[in-house]
Amino acid sequence: MSFPTLDPLIPSSLWLALAAGAVTLWLWYARRRPAAIAPRRWTLAITLMAMGMAIVLYVLLNPTWVDRVPPPEGKPVLTVLVDATSSMGTNDSGGGRSRYAAAVEAAAGAIDALSNQFEVRVMSFADGVTVSDMPALTAKEPAGASTDLATALVAGLQGDLPQGQAVLLLSDGVHNVGGAPRVLQAVRAARAMGAPVYTQTFGGDKSQFDIAVEVRSAQDIAFVKQKVPLTVRVRQAGAAVSSKVELRLIHEGKTTASHTIDLTPNQSADAHFMVSHDEPGTYFYEVSAPVLPGEASQANNTGSYLLRVVNEPIRVLVLEGKPYWDSKFFLRTLSTDPAVALDTVVKMTEGRYIRRTLSGSEPAAPDDGAAKVEPGEALPRTEKWGVLTDVTDVLGGDKLRGYQIVVLGRDADAYLTEASLVNLTNWIAQEGGSLVCYRGAPTAQVNQKLSRLMPVKWTPARESRVRMKLTDRGQELQWGGSAAQSSLLELPSLASAAQVDASKALAVILATAVGGDGEEAPAVVYQPYGSGRVVVIEGSGMWRWAFLPPAAQGRPSEELYGSLWHSLLRWLVSGVGLLPGQNVLLRTDKVAFSTTESATLTLLMREESAKPPQVELLADGSTEAHSANPTPIGDEPGSYRINLGKLAEGRYTARIAGAPPENTNARTVFTVRAISDEQIYLAARPDLMDHIAKETGGVMLAGSDARQIAQQFDQFLEKTRPAMLRRSPAWDRWWVLVAILLLWTSAWAVRRRGGLV
Repeated sequence: MSFPTLDPLIPSSLWLALAAGAVTLWLWYARRRPAAIAPRRWTLAITLMAMGMAIVLYVLLNPTWVDRVPPPEGKPVLTVLVDATSSMGTNDSGGGRSRYAAAVEAAAGAIDALSNQFEVRVMSFADGVTVSDMPALTAKEPAGASTDLATALVAGLQGDLPQGQAVLLLSDGVHNVGGAPRVLQAVRAARAMGAPVYTQTFGGDKSQFDIAVEVRSAQDIAFVKQKVPLTVRVRQAGAAVSSKVELRLIHEGKTTASHTIDLTPNQSADAHFMVSHDEPGTYFYEVSAPVLPGEASQANNTGSYLLRVVNEPIRVLVLEGKPYWDSKFFLRTLSTDPAVALDTVVKMTEGRYIRRTLSGSEPAAPDDGAAKVEPGEALPRTEKWGVLTDVTDVLGGDKLRGYQIVVLGRDADAYLTEASLVNLTNWIAQEGGSLVCYRGAPTAQVNQKLSRLMPVKWTPARESRVRMKLTDRGQELQWGGSAAQSSLLELPSLASAAQVDASKALAVILATAVGGDGEEAPAVVYQPYGSGRVVVIEGSGMWRWAFLPPAAQGRPSEELYGSLWHSLLRWLVSGVGLLPGQNVLLRTDKVAFSTTESATLTLLMREESAKPPQVELLADGSTEAHSANPTPIGDEPGSYRINLGKLAEGRYTARIAGAPPENTNARTVFTVRAISDEQIYLAARPDLMDHIAKETGGVMLAGSDARQIAQQFDQFLEKTRPAMLRRSPAWDRWWVLVAILLLWTSAWAVRRRGGLV
């Protein structure tokens, strides 16, 4: 028990007045001894009275005993994560040891040094995370094809433990799955759970010399005569000097374009090609870099690209609550795209809506004297106008089946009835449709059914001016070309009257709105919903991007407005399985697989069949085809998965057995590589490991002495988990009240025995 502290219940001035009054009364009473009482008895009586007054005054100061609450029983948990991926097999940890051997030795030292203070759990991670022990770690060979630090960290967290927990991460830090954002999310999870991560990095900056070609969007869709960007990222590893590399774009064995780029050591550079075709079909491209002497692998010098060209237009339905400048320029932009068949409904007054339909007409018959339309040539466009008085069924029934995209503007309440929302939700989830809210919330009050569709939530806020900035994910989509990022910040600002919270679990932020104070908020957000997509674009006044002042004319941003919208539509439609006119589609889940993973394909059929057709697999240079049977994907009708298993390195063509050669939707191509980034990019990442440690409250260990973890963990707990104290005031102590009562009773008894009472 600690010595009590004083926490007065009354103001100090009042206490001093009471104390002065009590002392004055006591002195006045004790100044003269009555003759009836003996001197010794009188002295005892006034002493007991003084003690009684003193203890009462002391209790008024509220003496409080503060005791430390003992911590929960049991030891804190320490999870040791050992990296067992193939990069850990590199022998650069001193003494001819591999990184993995050094990490296993460090794990054994940590177990021996910390078992008294911690409950130690051991896990290894490669293709997955496995609970392990020292004999299993020693016998294991580092052979994982990729390093996923994010998954390992999340697996190392043991939930909310009252005793506390910590993680010891033993790795080279070569994270190559999903990028740094996934690691940062795992770091935030560890910090939120109060679990410091202590890291130790193994290995040096050794990397094998290699040049790798990566197509940023390996599968794409375009329309007849539409130019689409093909973006290639080239990475150089293990080189000490810069080099020039000529990239060749190859189609059907012929080089159609070339581009020379400068590569700097351990950096990447992008190259851009534009491709288009006048006929519908499936077109395969390869982007190839020359093989340089000393490269670790030749397989990754070539990247594959698959382009599907269709001649069916994108059918878009735009619904507006009233005429706006934004809608005027938006519709004007869509109407100039021959690949778009456009329906618009705009509310003019209460009960009066204008409907405009812009579509391609059927080609004229040869004998009617009209000009003949050649295959692949854009058809003549027809325009129809009409007046509607009731729009409750615009989104009802089977009317949505003819559209791929529905765009909602502001004040769209009249269109979004209860029945329409149910139909719209089913169309997105089951038919693969896309919904775009292109100026924020489509209604003033977002009801529960509509809120389920939206990837964001809105909070009313004061109107502010913002500029749009693409995120890393947005830049990968190549909306508006390579100059989009810098041009967006130069364009006129947008008006935002709501604060957007991208709180949905599957929401992906493609662009942020940057305010005058530098704060960023989500501006373009999407989420998958069933087999479709929902996109929200925040901000009004985007029409100014299409109507720039004379000083801005001629800059790259001049055509950015139209390019952004055309790219958005193409991206949305590329996520749809079967387009109008397609009855079957065979597509690869990835364009490039590793020899350590199973190659998989997806087969989509519009008409359900009791038995789907077989799929044949043919390797380049071989005439022997191997057959595989599709299996249904869950309960989705017409959707099948083909698992081809692990394949040898090479290029493969898959096709539906019996399909005619001209049916390009019935075949696809992919490549298999025998070497992965894990075996090439071997340079350790102490910077990432240090960041993980600092952000979670841990430290990066400099040596092999793991005992410092115990000291660091105690300091961490003192900062993040202050000691719990139990406060017990004197009023709650029974013996204090008994002592007061006993003193005053004794004083009364002495005075009574002396004849004063």
